[in-house]
Amino acid sequence: LRGEWLAATLLSKFDSKIVYHGLQNLYQSKDQGISWKIISPDLSSNNRNRMGNYPYLIYHQAITSISEGVTPGLLYVGTDDGHVWITRNDGKEWQRIEKGLPAYKHVAKITASRFVPSRVYLALNDRRSDNNECLLYRSDDYGTTWNLISFKLPQAPVNVIIEDLVNPNTIWCGTDLGVYRSGNRGDNWDCYNGNLPKAVSVSDMFIHPREKVLVLSTYGRGVYLLKQSEQ
Repeated sequence: LRGEWLAATLLSKFDSKIVYHGLQNLYQSKDQGISWKIISPDLSSNNRNRMGNYPYLIYHQAITSISEGVTPGLLYVGTDDGHVWITRNDGKEWQRIEKGLPAYKHVAKITASRFVPSRVYLALNDRRSDNNECLLYRSDDYGTTWNLISFKLPQAPVNVIIEDLVNPNTIWCGTDLGVYRSGNRGDNWDCYNGNLPKAVSVSDMFIHPREKVLVLSTYGRGVYLLKQSEQ
């Protein structure tokens, strides 16, 4: 079995007993992890030359991001070797949705829209090849076509993209240079670094559903909160 250090894991928003976990296959538990079943083929390229060095326990060719759509069974999955997949029936059938995307880029984050059933956001990260391109994409047709939405961001590897809980036009992203917000689904971006350490790498983020606070994790600098009044 192959799993990244930060292997993708997702608790279903439709049923708290359902958990998804990504290795080279997608696993599903319907009883809070007591038992598991495989619901996908190997979603990576299964390239032995890219699997990493076993003695150091660095595994690649594995799933790095999972996201649920607005209906049960609609899932998006991405791998560390650039494959992006969709299933509309909880793993019974899978389709690759990579047309127009650069090849072999680490899928850092997939975020399905909570407002528009066909909309999904994608963050690719190529720092492992010393490439600092900012690679953010949006699809409005279930990944059939992708639009680059990071033209107006500074060039830096991107780690995460999420959607606002209230406004369908507002999205947030975290890069190796900080936090950015767009009020028009990626056409323009504003920097929200505030009093964060200079050029801090934002590794993950989420908006607390009750408190409406944006929570940021950073690489080596701690956890930060952005209050609703500041957003």
